[in-house]
Amino acid sequence: MKQAIYRDIAAVLAVAALVTWGIYWNEARKDILYLCGNFMQGDTREQVVRQLNTSNLLQHDTEFYATGSKLVASSYLHLGVFTCTVEFTRQGRVAEATAN
Repeated sequence: MKQAIYRDIAAVLAVAALVTWGIYWNEARKDILYLCGNFMQGDTREQVVRQLNTSNLLQHDTEFYATGSKLVASSYLHLGVFTCTVEFTRQGRVAEATAN
């Protein structure tokens, strides 16, 4: 009898954890798509970073090149499946922003 109760409690907790993870996963996906859609050609790097910092679920890295730089934002919840890539000119302005 007690084992059945414990098993039911464990099942309910597992389902609740899965639902919670799913909600956070979807919110992180929406953050990536929404924020990446906000970046327009000509925006400064500071504007992009400031907007990305408004999300608790995203992380971003910048790579520098001779022709400019590239910022890649993603969420640890997606394991790199959804990303926002923002390419900057040498002057630090957005050249292109794509979400994949």
